[in-house]
Parts: sequence; structure tokens; C-alpha cells
Amino acid sequence: MDWLPNVEGVEWFLKSCWPAIHEKFSDLKLFLAGRNFPESISNANHKGVICEGRIENANAYMADKQIMIVPLLSGSGMRVKIVQGMALGKTIISTTIGAEGIHVENGKNILLADSPMEFLKAVKKCKADPAYCFSIGKSARELVEKDYSNLSIGKKLIEFYSQKH
Repeated sequence: MDWLPNVEGVEWFLKSCWPAIHEKFSDLKLFLAGRNFPESISNANHKGVICEGRIENANAYMADKQIMIVPLLSGSGMRVKIVQGMALGKTIISTTIGAEGIHVENGKNILLADSPMEFLKAVKKCKADPAYCFSIGKSARELVEKDYSNLSIGKKLIEFYSQKH
């Protein structure tokens, strides 16, 4: 949480999206993890929000959670945490900016949401249809295996280096 776009995105999500989501689904918890949380987030006491701070093992931490929220509003480059979550079969709900650089298809292997209403709609869909939610995660894992695994990247590199120029 020491990267400004992460702080900006989480603060926006907590202020603009989470209240309506939590009002509709009071049983849901939002788990936030990362090092160097600003006090504006860690001490805010939002209902249903648990700020974990730094964690030792991200894969173990994500194991019992199906949905991963990525509310980035700015920044650039590929979000490795999204690919990591996808590899674990998680259902990613991200802003379009958060998913930049990853070859995803909205509604197939990711859910894109750029407004509070779109985040609420995506969460509603996942809550109403758990099979759909899990299918997004399954398709995400398949995408990672096909395009982003070490084996896949290695094959592409070998093909590239094998070409005669």
C-alpha cells in the first residue's frame, strides 16, 4: 500500500463502492492486505472491512477467498497480483485500468467495473450465481496457463529465438 495508485483506488472503493455493497450484502467482508497502510485506511473502521497489513504468504492468504477486487484508477503496467489471483482461480473484479496489459475478456475471465454501480452489479452477479462466479475464476486460470505460465512464456521465447531474421 505504499504505491499511490493503490491508496487512491482503495480509498475510492471504500468511499464510493463499499457502502452500497455492504448495505446490500452485510455478510460480506472486505479483506485488505499490503504493507505500509496509510492511517486514513487502517484507522477508518469501515463496516465489514478488515485491514490485515503485511502478510507473509499471498497465496495462502487468498486461498479461502474467491473474489479479488482491484479498484485502480491510475497507474500503468501489468498488475502481477491480478495474474497471481487468476492463476489461483480467483474471480477478479477490476477497473479497466487495473486490467491493462492482461489479455482478458470481460464476463469470461474477469469482471470489469469502472463505477460504483458496476462494482455493485458484479458483486450481485457473483452472489446470485456462485457457479458463474467460479466459472470466471476457472476461465481466468485457464488464460494464465495458456498465456502467462512459465511453460507458455518459455515456448514463446524459444519460438522467437528460433526464427531466422
